[in-house]
Amino acid sequence: MTLELKHVTKRFQALTAISELSLKFEPGLIYGVIGPNGAGKSTLVNLVSGTFPPTEGQIALGRTDIHRLAPNKVSLAGIARTYQNVRLFDRLSARDNLEVCFYPTDKAGVWKEVLLPSYKRWKDSERRGHCDRMLQVCGIEEYAETPASLLPYGRQRILEIARALMRDPRVLLLDEPAAGLNHHETSDLRDRLKSLKHPDRIMIVIEHDMEMVMSLCDRIFVLNFGKLLFEGTPAEVQASELVKDAYLGTDDELDAIRAAAKDRKARGGLRAHADPRRH
Repeated sequence: MTLELKHVTKRFQALTAISELSLKFEPGLIYGVIGPNGAGKSTLVNLVSGTFPPTEGQIALGRTDIHRLAPNKVSLAGIARTYQNVRLFDRLSARDNLEVCFYPTDKAGVWKEVLLPSYKRWKDSERRGHCDRMLQVCGIEEYAETPASLLPYGRQRILEIARALMRDPRVLLLDEPAAGLNHHETSDLRDRLKSLKHPDRIMIVIEHDMEMVMSLCDRIFVLNFGKLLFEGTPAEVQASELVKDAYLGTDDELDAIRAAAKDRKARGGLRAHADPRRH
């Protein structure tokens, strides 16, 4: 089931954040969306997840037009997302943070749990088992009973992704999942995301860490001023002079950034080998 944006525009009064944008995402692939600050990346996530309605254009998941749906209906249609800032229930355990995804939509089932204690016990066991399996899939089963606020920051990020996966979404939107992570945590996150790739799922990663994007994604969309600047494989994006000029930087600029990084390291600043493409 494909996700497609057709001539989508989003205006905020006089500001046009997205302009006549048409993109198509196929299942089974991991897509990266990159671009300078203000390029429209986060607006794109908010449009697809239903947080913002488009000013013009259409967004479709398969045969379903989702741009007219409320965010909860978009979620039920099969789209899940994470946020730039971690949004967990700090006092709840990792397992309980996942179990909130079973908020009931079936009123008859709720009454069965109220009136039939044996049925409730069975449902509680079923929900707990599903949560524990997801914790294991994401490699954080050891933190099942740990309050979210006490998890290492990298594990909080993974727990948020685990929660987004609880309803087995067709589209997983990850808005800067590596934000605030160190090199080891970023590498671990990249490997975990690769393991979540599925033939029936579209994964879309909005990310500034170019090393992660280039090593994780199958295809990349480059946005600039709310429009599509370039589309291609990581190798094609890295080789594009158009992308270098607009975002990644020319070879001379990259050499200058590396030289500045080495100089700052000598004075106790940045790492000498920091990736200049990380913005």
